[in-house]
Amino acid sequence: MTLPIAPGTYGIDTMHSQLGFSVSHLGISLVRGTFDAYTGSLTVGDGLGATELFIDAEMASVHTGNEKRDAHLHGEDFFDVANHPQMSFRSTGIEEARSAYTLTGDLTIRGVTRSVTLATAYNGSGVFPLDKSTHYGFSASGTISRSEFGVTYGVPLASDDVALMLEAQFVSPASD
Repeated sequence: MTLPIAPGTYGIDTMHSQLGFSVSHLGISLVRGTFDAYTGSLTVGDGLGATELFIDAEMASVHTGNEKRDAHLHGEDFFDVANHPQMSFRSTGIEEARSAYTLTGDLTIRGVTRSVTLATAYNGSGVFPLDKSTHYGFSASGTISRSEFGVTYGVPLASDDVALMLEAQFVSPASD
């Protein structure tokens, strides 16, 4: 099976996409955050085996709605932005899963790379009226253990499990 998109390289439209996460605090509420600076592309091949996704996020762009918390996330207790300025995801496989997809890839945080699997859905396409470009929408989500990436500060006050979320629009041709 292939994606319902013509082969080619599609750049991520960061104005209409969001890369985020949530973590439970004290087991009673979720703290949500986003990464506001990131790049990425989707290269669609003739089949799922020849299709690839990459995303690079600037860790200093984390935004949780609280400046003090964001500054703490930048430090050595969490992301250690001074030594590890980027988080990256590189797909290693995409498989059909019922009416959706399973996306597997290598996620690197703090210099530690682990394989993660994300449930992924193709949401359709639409023409953006301002420039007449066609946009293709996807949702991807999954859960990681932050301690597996060397981020252990504050467990169990903040859960070890972190939910990841990507709402993405890709547009052709890929732009730099």
